[in-house]
Amino acid sequence: MNLLKTGDSSIRFDISGANRPTSDTRRIGREAARRAAFTLNRSMRALELLYVGHGEDEDLASVAERGVVVHRVASVYECIAALRRTAAGTALIEFSTLGPRPEEAMEELREAAGGRPILVSMSPDEWELERGLGRFDQEEIVLRPCYPDELWRRIAKRALPAPEQTATALTGDADRIRALYADSQRLNRFTGDLETLADQIVEVVRGRLGASRVSLFLKTKDEGRLRVAEAVGVEASALDGAVLELGKGVAGTLAESKEIVHVKEAGRDGPSSGREYKEAAYLIVPLLHGHDIVGVVCATDRYEGGAFTPEDIEYVGAFAETASQVLHNALQFRAAEELTLVDELTGLWNRRYFERNLRMEVQRAARYGHDLTVAMLDIDYFKDFNDSEGHQAGDRALRNVADLLRANFRESDSVCRWGGEEFAVIMPETSRAEGNGVEFVDRARRSIEETRVHFEDRQGNERRLTISGGVATFPTQAKTWEELVKNADIALYRAKDAGRNRIVGY
Repeated sequence: MNLLKTGDSSIRFDISGANRPTSDTRRIGREAARRAAFTLNRSMRALELLYVGHGEDEDLASVAERGVVVHRVASVYECIAALRRTAAGTALIEFSTLGPRPEEAMEELREAAGGRPILVSMSPDEWELERGLGRFDQEEIVLRPCYPDELWRRIAKRALPAPEQTATALTGDADRIRALYADSQRLNRFTGDLETLADQIVEVVRGRLGASRVSLFLKTKDEGRLRVAEAVGVEASALDGAVLELGKGVAGTLAESKEIVHVKEAGRDGPSSGREYKEAAYLIVPLLHGHDIVGVVCATDRYEGGAFTPEDIEYVGAFAETASQVLHNALQFRAAEELTLVDELTGLWNRRYFERNLRMEVQRAARYGHDLTVAMLDIDYFKDFNDSEGHQAGDRALRNVADLLRANFRESDSVCRWGGEEFAVIMPETSRAEGNGVEFVDRARRSIEETRVHFEDRQGNERRLTISGGVATFPTQAKTWEELVKNADIALYRAKDAGRNRIVGY
């Protein structure tokens, strides 16, 4: 039995399955299983992709490996017809196939899709020409070649029905059992992809509860802290780096109880969240693995208004048990994966992570029209330092520089060891034109310079341990992630030619 606090009253419900089933519940279970198979198959059809184009073999293979059924369609007009007669969830259209009037073709595609996503694949050159014309929404553009995880997540994000539909779909016990089975099976598909799993959990809760605002916090390496992983209905600026601390604040304090808490009316039946929601009712759902909290779901602002129903709470409690187990497995998988992406000496991300993450960030920057800045850094005279002080001192110096770089960049930035004495930094939503990229990197340069590490080179000249760096920004100075790295590298060598211990913009 789970106890749910609802202000002055309590609701108890049984989701343990420990009670002996009656003949009626067994009959309902058999019927629910049959209907669940139909529901699951129908919902899985949303993981279908209609593709119109001439290439994309590598991109399509990457999503097919994850269970997406890819249908190649000969033309845009055949795609429009297919969208009208099938439940396929996503259409991927190569820009060149849209014809001489792409805006008209897109209008027909959008109408046929009825809210399902239409993705347009463009080369960097095509995107550069189109971005100022306003004929496509940011969410519709995918740069070619597409970062595989980006295409996969865009498809998976729309795998669930619209929340307004699912919110009213559960009318009885059989419906809830059927929905729980389908939702649980869906989550199991994403154990190896934590970001998509987080997105799916939020979408399930939003849809099944009919809540317009839902956020998911996941545990971090810091004990007692959870960081926002996904949210809908919340301003993006409010989520950047948002942290929930157990035992602190309303959500943190309520989550620490390890019980689902339903406040029907903030300030009257329970503590105020301190935020201006459309409706005062909110729901705090801890996700537990054993006695450990792996995450917390917060939901509020029901589409229909008012407090959540006992049926809502019963469903989310049962769903939370499944979500907790799948999340635990995904977090374990991520921890194991990160061991291959972390530089053993410095603890920074390694080059493999840098290249993988940069591809993804370029895709995001293109879609949302944001700037993305990259810095390539090199420790000056490091070979001389190693020769003078020894390799153990060199290792200590690399670790110290890594610590200083980590301390001088934002949490949203990715500081990586490129190799040897070289480092690289990815700075999302940072503009070179405004000088921010150079300014941020120069702050780190000054911090390293101020450590005043002196040594003698092979000629007996006294040197200081400093860094030089080059900075370049997408999309104004590069059209692809490879070009972005190359141009930042060019700027780095200009810094070295100009005398070292400086940061130069491309």
